Amino acid sequence: MPTRRKLPILAPDRLRRPPRSFAWIDHRLRSSGLLPMLEPEEIGLYLFLVLAADRDGLSCWRLDRIEREMPCFDRSALWHARDRLGALDLIAFKPWRKTDPDGVYQVLAIQRTGEPLSPGMNTALSALGKRLRGE
Repeated sequence: MPTRRKLPILAPDRLRRPPRSFAWIDHRLRSSGLLPMLEPEEIGLYLFLVLAADRDGLSCWRLDRIEREMPCFDRSALWHARDRLGALDLIAFKPWRKTDPDGVYQVLAIQRTGEPLSPGMNTALSALGKRLRGE
């Protein structure tokens, strides 16, 4: 969504650059094993943010507007999905103000195999492993 002012790039070292096999959504979402970890709300929000983002992955849609665009998900589901996508290192989010539910999103480049995982991704993978083991 275009804005009157330039949005700040939240993670300059993670700007999306379409790789050769890019089909708008990077195939590494599937090949890296992230896709099976996602709930339907998370997939829906991720897809929405990818489609809404500019070339740097930035957008600033409000949760209530996203909810209107995607009526199958309520605001609390979208809020939870946003938190999980951040924990999985797929998006960055910075609120306009500390207590504001809305702000700037950045769809992050999916890390290549062999790159060290972020602390958020390590935590998410650990939690998934525990869930799969029934702990």
